Amino acid sequence: MDCKLSTNLETDQPKVQYTSYILAGVLSLALCACKDNSVQSYTIPKSTDTGSKGTLALAESSGTKSKMQALPGMGAFTQSSPDIAYNKPDSWTEIAPTSIRKANFIVDNESGEAEVSVTVFPGDVGGLLANINRWRNQIGLDPLEAKSLGDSLENTVIAQHPAYFTKHEGNTQSILAGILPFHGSTWFIKMQGSILCIDGEEANFRAFLSSFTIKDQHH
Repeated sequence: MDCKLSTNLETDQPKVQYTSYILAGVLSLALCACKDNSVQSYTIPKSTDTGSKGTLALAESSGTKSKMQALPGMGAFTQSSPDIAYNKPDSWTEIAPTSIRKANFIVDNESGEAEVSVTVFPGDVGGLLANINRWRNQIGLDPLEAKSLGDSLENTVIAQHPAYFTKHEGNTQSILAGILPFHGSTWFIKMQGSILCIDGEEANFRAFLSSFTIKDQHH
């Protein structure tokens, strides 16, 4: 747009009418008129929902607890997995299972609190080292190197199959776990809680592992 500022003032008008304030106003109006007043459009990206729910999900996957995320289809996989049987220690309270937990227990006594979960996943879920290091991160421990993995594993038998037992102690919490590779899937029986509670329940946990059976076509 061709906009020129006209400076031809009427010379026969008294100069007092053209004070510096009027000149300033005229200049301001002229400059505004010279701007391109065509409509400009902007594309606003669609919201990716980064509100509180998204932030919570991110915190759960990348925070210090490093929780295992429920992948799509995991609920259906868990529901279709074989039934299980076990002997529950008297000091454990069984609570309702969840969409990705086959069994849930809590322990609450004078030594502290702990929870026990039974889960099953397809494949090896990243392998022994990845899973153990994820658990160690949950209780504030540094990750193990591959060469040290064997030192943290104890060979055992769960559901008539070769399996592993592992124990990790942090500053305030400990983890006990049984890891069972089973015909293309992996079962995790895990106890996590206060150090004193875990120490007092280790014998019960080992007995639970020994009693654990899987009811499927292989047995």
